[in-house]
Amino acid sequence: MSLSTDAPDLPEPALTTLSNPRRTTLASGVVGTALSAALDELTLLLDGDLVRPADPDWDAARAAWQLGVDQRPVAVVLARSESDVARTMRLATRLGLRVAPQSSGHGAVALGDLDGAILLRTSALASVTLDVSARTVTVGAGATWGDVADAAAPHGLAGLAGSSRTVGVVGYCLGGGLGWLGRLHGLGAGSILAARVVLPGGAVVIASPSEHADLWWALRGGGGAGVVTELTLRLVEVPELVAGSLWWPHERAAEVLKAWARLLPSLPREITTVARVLRFPDIADLPPHLRGARMVLVQVAAVGTAAFADRLLAPLRALDPVMDDLAEAGPEALGHLAMDPPDPSAGAAEGLLLRSLDDSAIDAWIAALDSAPCAGVVAADLRQLGGALDPSAGSDAALTGLAGAVAAVAVAPVTPVADLDAAGTMVGLALGALAPWTGAQQYANFVEHPVDEESLVGTAHDRLDTIRMSYDPDGTVLRRHGAAR
Repeated sequence: MSLSTDAPDLPEPALTTLSNPRRTTLASGVVGTALSAALDELTLLLDGDLVRPADPDWDAARAAWQLGVDQRPVAVVLARSESDVARTMRLATRLGLRVAPQSSGHGAVALGDLDGAILLRTSALASVTLDVSARTVTVGAGATWGDVADAAAPHGLAGLAGSSRTVGVVGYCLGGGLGWLGRLHGLGAGSILAARVVLPGGAVVIASPSEHADLWWALRGGGGAGVVTELTLRLVEVPELVAGSLWWPHERAAEVLKAWARLLPSLPREITTVARVLRFPDIADLPPHLRGARMVLVQVAAVGTAAFADRLLAPLRALDPVMDDLAEAGPEALGHLAMDPPDPSAGAAEGLLLRSLDDSAIDAWIAALDSAPCAGVVAADLRQLGGALDPSAGSDAALTGLAGAVAAVAVAPVTPVADLDAAGTMVGLALGALAPWTGAQQYANFVEHPVDEESLVGTAHDRLDTIRMSYDPDGTVLRRHGAAR
């Protein structure tokens, strides 16, 4: 096993190892005293900080991107180095605690209960090292896709990023990674060339095709095992790009969505489209024509010339959109196209994969979105799949693709008249209308509640479980959608 020796050993504190930690009450008796003493010692060893429930910055340290999630771990480690990650893992292994790695805080709902866990925040490990000639980027565990775009786009390069600049690169890739360039280049997970991983006990290994190849396979869309502190990714060239949106009033939603769905089979993999139904708030920050408006959009990312995009999108332009902001752009435009909010917020979001999309499905979708029970759904997307996203076109990875024609996503914020449960109900009702067309596979990054892993990776589940048992037999690292062992 190839190990790194740059993570210093954590001295052994005099404490009692907790048996069956998933069912142990940590605050009780001697266990609580031993835990407190161990955390005191860890505090002195960290390059970063350790925050506990009694500390004044506790709420800020434990906050997820989804502000409606109430994360209550034993403690929060704000790591500033890979050594901090190793020290935390050693302590957790000895005490029988779990470790929940988290960077930006996206996807926190799917982590589940953090009782008996240390929340390991890696957002400070945000290094980005670009190799233009090799077309690769090496990122720390806290780097976001915005960080990568800022470094790569001036060179005409892009990562296989999703729709948001604020999402962490590592978590996105470990969960699969569906983005604007996916139909042409595949899932983000398939771009992982190598990873540095801290295992329970603190050992650091390199996972690549030549070292710990089984772990490398598991990291590529299967979540892997251990805590990833660094990824090296393949970048792609984007020599020419057309990006933007076509806009229509909501009254034309059925007409536009059906025309868009009929167009999908004819679009080459160089073009990715998303059909969105948006409900804009009535606020002064928006242009007057969007305040309180409902609109239907088709958003486009086309790798190619303007003439190429114009020819293929002519059937949609024939529907006379009220706005057309499609234009030639650089790769950096992909991070702004979806208009995702730049700051944390409270709300509910879920997604599912559709086997097919016909007129009946679109009618059911629009009827649900127009109904009073779904009035709080502010964004409802139908995202085009296919091309290099097809599982049959996949690489050597735990998740090789997404089975389906379209991914459906619905988002509802928390408001003064709708709490998180109410927002979740609205999202569930909207997506439930598409049940007759829904496939068996689920996509980890679109599912914000814990689900059976087999529904995410299919037959790869057994191999994944075997690999995790090899690297993390006690289930120390808490994963999204992962049941603790």
